[in-house]
Amino acid sequence: MDAFFFIALPYITLLVFIVGMAYRFRSWMKTPQPAKITLFPAPPRGTKLTWGVIQKSLFFPGLFRGDRLLWGAAWIFHAALALIIVGHLRVFTAVFDRILSGYGVRVDAMSSTWGGIAGIVILAMLLVLLLRRFVIRRVREISNLSDLAALLLLLAIVITGNLMRFGAHFDLQITREYFTGLCRLSLVPTAVPQDSMFQLHFLLVQLLLMYIPYSKILHFGGIFFTQTLIQRS
Repeated sequence: MDAFFFIALPYITLLVFIVGMAYRFRSWMKTPQPAKITLFPAPPRGTKLTWGVIQKSLFFPGLFRGDRLLWGAAWIFHAALALIIVGHLRVFTAVFDRILSGYGVRVDAMSSTWGGIAGIVILAMLLVLLLRRFVIRRVREISNLSDLAALLLLLAIVITGNLMRFGAHFDLQITREYFTGLCRLSLVPTAVPQDSMFQLHFLLVQLLLMYIPYSKILHFGGIFFTQTLIQRS
């Protein structure tokens, strides 16, 4: 079971993710673009276009105008998620630890503090977003099973991650060796960490990665593409 779920499945997951992302980007590229309207000023180009796309993609001004409560929860959720993703780079390499330590940063203390805060914040925001789908009538009416499944999967990942952080001792070095072996495509199977919470957490993450290209979660990639199209049109 270890050989399949933690040696073979990660490569299958990566393949499914790459193929799915390629398919989605291809479908976006083939989407007909609206005709340019010459009665208005020329659409933005270069730096102006780039800044407009970044601004609308990162700060959600449309959502802010439409639903400020949802905007606040969504923005805090994405900010915490970005912090968690950056923090997870430590799992794959010790390079960042050495760089930060060279500047006198206590990396373990910083990771424990900010990682813990991000874990609690993102859990709270997910609960708010889940509760919103049941409490607000209009949102409940337009919610479907895939929406709830995505939120529940994210909740399971965050909860298992928090249990690893705040629960029993987590051996970072063994986990680094495991992922290093996977990244190097080592012919010798890498020893799988036997921490049951890590194994559950990693399995859930693999399910999420395979699910992303075929779900609404992919808005994180599509938003940049669609905003570029809108700004140019």
